[in-house]
Amino acid sequence: MIFVGNDVVDLGDPRTEGRSRDARFVERVFDSDEQAAIHASPDADLELWARWAAKETGFKVVSKLIGSPPPFVHRAFKVEWASSGKAWGSKEDRLVREGRVTYTPHEARVSVVLCPDRVHAFGFGAPGGPPEHAVLHPKVAFLDSAHSPWDGPLEDLEARFTEQERDAIYSRQSAAVRLGARADLARALAVEEDRLEIVCDPGATSQRPPRVLLDGHRAAADVSLSHDGQWIAWVLWTDLEAEKT
Repeated sequence: MIFVGNDVVDLGDPRTEGRSRDARFVERVFDSDEQAAIHASPDADLELWARWAAKETGFKVVSKLIGSPPPFVHRAFKVEWASSGKAWGSKEDRLVREGRVTYTPHEARVSVVLCPDRVHAFGFGAPGGPPEHAVLHPKVAFLDSAHSPWDGPLEDLEARFTEQERDAIYSRQSAAVRLGARADLARALAVEEDRLEIVCDPGATSQRPPRVLLDGHRAAADVSLSHDGQWIAWVLWTDLEAEKT
């Protein structure tokens, strides 16, 4: 079983600007090595939010690996880039960083994609340590996309969920990201969407990792959900061979 995590940061939010100069924030979130890397970067704010999103992603992966969310002390989730000290690598029209997030003894492999208006991190882990490679399906979408599956007011969106799914919905953004992810899961698993549910166990909002159910049973798939500002984002992993058995 592969467990996934993801996090999106809306760079259009004015609050993302200049945070690398906020000494108290930087010292609270990053250890000394990470602080040095941020301050040495030609774009310190970008480096900061890339590492922030990677930490959030790692936290979500680790929460699933250990069965419940640990105390989220950001400094305890160490980010190391595979190409530490080098410039962002080009991938098509995007900029990408890859590396790992460690929370001893657990590890998540992460990728961070930069677009002009957002940062999106996604990653994976597995019991016993992550494999060298896993096929993930990440997606970022605009919240207010006309004619999208999530176009409409919250009360209309909520009507498209089961009672168990609705228990985890607390905003239009949380409904929208679930509709997007559920539709992608249906395509990846080649099943009708009404056979799928994305549910959360009881508990605090930030401590309820989503689970994928197929016909009411745990599917051989995992999903992570995120939203910030005008963006919703998700990543999924599926084991098609397991679903065929």
